[in-house]
Order: sequence, then structure tokens, then C-alpha cells
Amino acid sequence: MLARYYLKSLLSNKALWGWGVGFMAFWLFMGSYVFGFNMVSKTEDLGYTSVWFSLIGLISGSIIATSVAYSIYYANSSLAYGFRFTKLKPSSYIFSLMGSTSVAGGIIGSFIIALTILLFSSRTGFLILPIYPEFSILMFIITGMFMFLLSAVLVIFANNYTGLKSISFIVFIPQLLSYLFGFSELGIPLPSTVVYASPFSDITRLLFQTYYGKPSPLNISNGTGPALNPYILMVSLLFWIVLLFVIAMFLVKRIRPRSIEEGRQV
Repeated sequence: MLARYYLKSLLSNKALWGWGVGFMAFWLFMGSYVFGFNMVSKTEDLGYTSVWFSLIGLISGSIIATSVAYSIYYANSSLAYGFRFTKLKPSSYIFSLMGSTSVAGGIIGSFIIALTILLFSSRTGFLILPIYPEFSILMFIITGMFMFLLSAVLVIFANNYTGLKSISFIVFIPQLLSYLFGFSELGIPLPSTVVYASPFSDITRLLFQTYYGKPSPLNISNGTGPALNPYILMVSLLFWIVLLFVIAMFLVKRIRPRSIEEGRQV
């Protein structure tokens, strides 16, 4: 029941659709029609498209994280009393919202895939389809799971220990990190150890592979450098998901009731 209600709430969130799909469509348009597109072969076209797809996929996931963070922020007081006086358990709350966010991530990811195909294919004059679209959807689902857990940890930690005065900044941390790691892929490549260790880089590189069909090179912007091991990328991402889940469970069991007015104070 909770999962269904929360999924409906996410899918009816106009801001989520506006920023998570509408604004991403703008960036995809910029990537396909405005920025450099001087490719000489279909393989290069596919590689260029895959880079933009992976970057936009990461950022759209982080926008879901912001919506989730605000939901948890507004619910903090009711959760504190709900866990104590009702049948609602912290584990069922985490699992329900994690499942709902994952499904929402998959649905929004489907639109990102469709927009990528439409815009980049119209630019080149031939269809540029993802090699493994089913794995692209799976990656959006996993990304939704990761972004929910990251948001939950950040907001509940602030709620429990540091206060909510900085909540307007905290809810945007996933987006800031996504832009930081995402656009860093377009410049000087990060060391492979950093790429493997960063869940944001893991998401980008795995999304790239699902569209391109081959492992991501270290320098994703020009296709040079050694190919990254997708199994290590996935293991690293799953490790972060498990770690954040454990931390989220620890924090949500100790959630404290706080006034949301605290977050509006300067």
C-alpha cells in the first residue's frame, strides 16, 4: 500500500517530470544539435550518443533523488511517531520507498531512452538505437535505488544530528555530485581507481555500455584509454547500495521528530 501510494505520488509530481524529463530533453537537444557532432562513421555517432545518454541518465536520476529527499524531510515527524505507535516498521518503509523510486527511475529512464533515440537519430538521419535497451532500463532502476538510499541517508542524518537549517542545500547534494562526476567525464579523465570507487562514475560508465554495447574506455569523451571492467563497476555500485541501505536502516530507526519550519529558517 505504501509503495503504491508513494509511486503514485512520484509519478504525479510535475516538478519531477519537468526537471527529470523536460529539462533533460533540453540537454539532449543541446548535445545532438548545438554541441560538437563531427563524427564520420555510425560507430562514432553511436559512441557520441552513448556519452550524452549516460550523462543525462545520471543527472535525471539525481533529480529523482531531490524529490525523494523533500518527501522524507516533510515526513520526518510523522515517521518518528508512526514507527512508535503504529504497525509501520522502518524496514517496510525503506523497502517500500526504495521499490517505488526504482520503478519511477525505470519509467523516467524509458523516456530518456526514447528522447535520446529521437533527437540523435533525427540529427544523424539514421536510427541510433541502444544495443542493450533492457539493460539500460535495469540500470535506471538500480540508479533509482541508489539515489533513494543516498537521499534517505543525507536527509535523515541531518534530521537526527545536524538540524534542518541546511536542508535546502542537502537535498541538492546528489545533483551536485552528479554534475561534478558527470561533466568531469567530458574533460581530463579521472584515474581508474576513482572511477571504479565512485558510484556516480559507475552509473555513468554502465549506462554508456548499455547503449554502446562495449565496455567504457577510461577517457569516455574521445574513446581512448583502457576499457573498464563492467563487473568491477557493478560490484562497486552494489557495494554502495548495500552500504547506504545499512546506514539508512540505522538512521531511520532513530529518526527524531523535528519541525519542518526549522528548514525554512535562514
